[in-house]
Amino acid sequence: MDILSGAYASVPADSSWDQQTEQLFYKTLKEDVAISGLEIPFSGQLNRFGNEWFYAQLNSNWRNVITCIPGTMAELSKDPYFGIASDNEAGRSKAIKFYQQANQQIQQLNSYFNKQMVTHILIHSAPTINEQVPSSIRALVKSLNELQQWDWHGAKLVIEHCDAQINTQHSEKGFMRIEDEIDAITTVNKHAKQKLGISINWGRSAIEAKSCNGPVEHIKQCIKADLLTGLIFSGASDTSDVYGVWKDSHMPPQLNDFDCINNRDSVLNEEQVKRCMQLQAGTQLDFVGCKISLLPNKQSLATRIKYIQKTLAMIKDCIN
Repeated sequence: MDILSGAYASVPADSSWDQQTEQLFYKTLKEDVAISGLEIPFSGQLNRFGNEWFYAQLNSNWRNVITCIPGTMAELSKDPYFGIASDNEAGRSKAIKFYQQANQQIQQLNSYFNKQMVTHILIHSAPTINEQVPSSIRALVKSLNELQQWDWHGAKLVIEHCDAQINTQHSEKGFMRIEDEIDAITTVNKHAKQKLGISINWGRSAIEAKSCNGPVEHIKQCIKADLLTGLIFSGASDTSDVYGVWKDSHMPPQLNDFDCINNRDSVLNEEQVKRCMQLQAGTQLDFVGCKISLLPNKQSLATRIKYIQKTLAMIKDCIN
């Protein structure tokens, strides 16, 4: 099981970090033997300083996962019909082209290192659903059938579940229900050359349910369908003024020996991590990890590194 850091979420969202600071950030992670790889964001390129620069920051022994959520949200801000589950054919086609670009990025990264550097690519069941923008299992199945026929250069296709659209509450992502994602993948996997899986982001499942029970229920459903592939721990809160109430802001977990004012309101803690890891003990997860954001942005580089290291250490302790 690979131990991943979604390190990009720990980089300040503003422009306070220059290239030299970010290079030092990745250099520190690169030397950390506890990290098996990164969750790398795709939004047209892999880093704001360019791909060539970013390649040099990677450990050649890392086994990385590409996430397409940053690019997906950027595309949705321009076209609400964008998404592989969209009933709007133009929006669905745009999403297919977007994933073609991601495919090319994986090929280029592998070519740079002359080896496989990406084990999985996280895809998403956009669009955000509302009365004007419908999605369907049919559209998602059509898209997945197309995507699974491509050469992904060794990477496995995985739907990362995001909070689903529920009519009675505000959503952060508002994508498909996990039951529908499971239905679509199960259909495609019957004849797929490459079997697809599902990854759970703890925070997004908690946001959907407004409860710590959300991730647990989603994990159980994926295990029952034999689709659970990965588990990423991001926190959330029902009270935080800094991170927002049930917002997808990658809040850090409570840490027993490193509690600061910013994470004391997180509903993610060691007990919840243990709960999830015990559930999946009988499965064979490909990866587990964390993706945390440090607010406010003025937090130091050292503090950001410490949060990542301590969160990953807590996860590893819960595995053992």
